[in-house]
Formats: sequence, structure tokens, C-alpha cells
Amino acid sequence: MRIFLLQHCALFFFLFSINASGQVLDNFKKHTIYLSSDNLEGRGIGSRGIRRAADYIAKEFDAIGLMPINNDSYFQRFTYPDQEQLESNVVGFIPAKQPTNRSILFSAHYDSFGIQKTEDENDSIYNGARDNAIGVAALIELARMYRSEDAPVQNIVFIATAAEELGQYGADFYAENPIFNLEDVTMCLNIDGFNVSGKRINFFVMPRQGIDYLDDMVLLAQRSGWMYDPPDWVDSMNTNFDTSSFLKRGVPAMTIWIGDRLINGEMAPRLNFGDIHSPLDQVNEDWNWSGVMDHLELYKKTCDYFMHCQGKSKVKNPELFE
Repeated sequence: MRIFLLQHCALFFFLFSINASGQVLDNFKKHTIYLSSDNLEGRGIGSRGIRRAADYIAKEFDAIGLMPINNDSYFQRFTYPDQEQLESNVVGFIPAKQPTNRSILFSAHYDSFGIQKTEDENDSIYNGARDNAIGVAALIELARMYRSEDAPVQNIVFIATAAEELGQYGADFYAENPIFNLEDVTMCLNIDGFNVSGKRINFFVMPRQGIDYLDDMVLLAQRSGWMYDPPDWVDSMNTNFDTSSFLKRGVPAMTIWIGDRLINGEMAPRLNFGDIHSPLDQVNEDWNWSGVMDHLELYKKTCDYFMHCQGKSKVKNPELFE
């Protein structure tokens, strides 16, 4: 009887885990499809669409149960050059189990390029699906995953930044006005792009220069079956992400991308994704969502590792990210 009960419980938790993963993936798709829809008009700076996107993210943060940055508001307002309307980061956090100033940051930018009419294009809405509706979808679902667990040992902050595409204004503003002191930030895990190419086995990290924690990250991933396979062009991306706002201030940060190698080790055929920074960056029939959960788990395992790591990660060459 006892063996039967143990087997029954094991089956229950296995099925519960599958169901929970399915719900996360359904949520991920829902966020991505809405945020990259024509209704949001490309989420351009100063637009009606970007305000709708910010409202959506804030409502999701509230439903999850994140603490707001400003009393009852998730909006961190900041000025943008030559624009009367304020832009907004959307920021929520999960407080640590015991009071501490230590924190882990998750970030993802939610702006795109709005509507840009050109004579040779029928579609003028820059939907920004891969860049970066999917990153925001991952941000929201990682927040949900952590909120469903026991309180963490460090504060976990979730930041949807605005005005990244035109110069990392939102990330810079948060770095200058953080909830918890920058010197107490353990790691910033930035999400810019995400795997919608299907199951993959290889990954790489940006940056791979000027930091002392890359080897730890690679070993952690390899223990979970990932293969570290960085292309040389990653070094040209040092200043292209919101991570630069933290790295140039000496705050450890990274962005994790998934490569194109299939589980059997072979290279995957090229998929017909539309170019980013164009009206073609939208959800299409070639998207394969089957690798989303693996990518989410890689981000989560990375966060868990650094959150419990005793040592202090360092940025050795902050000048590389200016």
C-alpha cells in the first residue's frame, strides 16, 4: 500500500509539473502575441501603443503579486530628450525572506520602433516580436515562477525598460535610481530576444569579455546538458544591450542567447524569421515554441546559482561597455 501511495504521489507531481509548464508556455505565447500585435502600433517612444504595453505589463505584475516600485505604482517615470511626455520603466520586485540590500535583477526592454511609413513597404508597423516582445514575455513568466515559490534569499527585481532601442535610456535611469543600491546587486540577467526556434543544445553569453563570472555560468549550464558555443561576433555586442548600463558601472550583468545546434548535435536549418528592426519582425508560422521552457529554466538556474553563490562576481573592465 505504501509503495502504491508513493507511486501515486510521484505521478501526481509529475503531471502537476507538466501542467504548470504548459500554463507558463500558454502565458508566454499570450504575452508575445499581444505585445507584438498591430494594436500596440509598434510600441514606439511617446506613442499610445507603448503606454498600452506598459499598462499590460503593470497589470501582469500586479496579478502575479509583485511589490510595486512606488507605493501603489509600478511605473518609474523618466524624461526623454525633446519629448514632453514622460516614458516609463515598469518595475516590480519580490522581497527577500529576511531584510537585505542584496538583489538580483531581471530586465527586458519593451519598446520598439513604432510606425514608420516608407514608400516601398506595405506594412509600416514595427511590431518588435523577437525584439523584444518575447523577452518581456519571459520576464513576466520568470516573475510568476519565482512568486510561486518560497521567498528568495535576495530581493528579485523585474524591470521592463523603455527607450532601449534609441540608447538604453530606461536602463540608465534605473541604474541611477535603483530600488536597492547598485553595489549590492549580485547579477543583472537581461533578456533581449528569446528562443522560438525549437529545441536546441547550445548557448552563449554576452558579454564574454571583461568579466570574471563567465566560467561559472558555463559550468553551471554544462551540468544541465547545455553546450557553450559562442560565435566570435558576440564581442561586437558589448554595448548593444541594457546590460551596458550596469556593466559600465561595475555591476555584473549578462544576456543569454540560444544557438542553432539541434539536440543530436547537427546544425538546424535556417528558419524564415523576419528581420528585426523591420516590419517583418512579427510572429509567423515558422516560430517553434518547444524550446521556450528550456531557455526559461536556463535563466532561472543561472539566477538561483548566483543568488546562493558566496563569492562576489566582478566586472574587470567596465570601460569595455561605455
